[in-house]
Amino acid sequence: MMNKYTLILVFLMCSTVISVHAQRRGTYTLLQAGGIFGMATSAEQPVMHGYQFQFAFGRNFYDRMYLGLGIGNDVYRGRATLANGSRSTRRVNTLPIFADFRVPVAPVSVLGRLGLLANAGYAPSIGADFFKGFVGKAGITYGHMLVGGSDLLFSTGYGFQQFDSRYSGSSFYQHSIFLTIGLFVH
Repeated sequence: MMNKYTLILVFLMCSTVISVHAQRRGTYTLLQAGGIFGMATSAEQPVMHGYQFQFAFGRNFYDRMYLGLGIGNDVYRGRATLANGSRSTRRVNTLPIFADFRVPVAPVSVLGRLGLLANAGYAPSIGADFFKGFVGKAGITYGHMLVGGSDLLFSTGYGFQQFDSRYSGSSFYQHSIFLTIGLFVH
């Protein structure tokens, strides 16, 4: 019984090594940071702006398509006027885990290329400071080659974030525009 599973494991490992060896580099890594600019939100909630950090890694399909998994830290801040007339600053944190999809679409120059991106995922609630909810983003990218296989990556696009707090019982969403810069190793 043990020999059967050992043979299957060895076969799977060999298959993975052969398929990865056939590519120039079988994986990609992305580290980026940027701003979030709120555009619209659900009723009774002020628009919030903030910043984001993201790390993603995944499979490189011959530099034609990239599919991976990522984690981020999004921090939103907004100002609101309370019932008594005083101003309050609200801070909302999310820790989204998302699927990352990227595809280059056109070379702009010898060193640059335009691409498309899409992210979809969920931010779990890990305490009173982190809200849970669905996250989705879509946009365009410009990658400027630094060294073979490494790009300085600029991204911009549309984002949607749902906020749901299990402690306060409030639920709302926000539409936003994002702008990021990062290092893309493929």
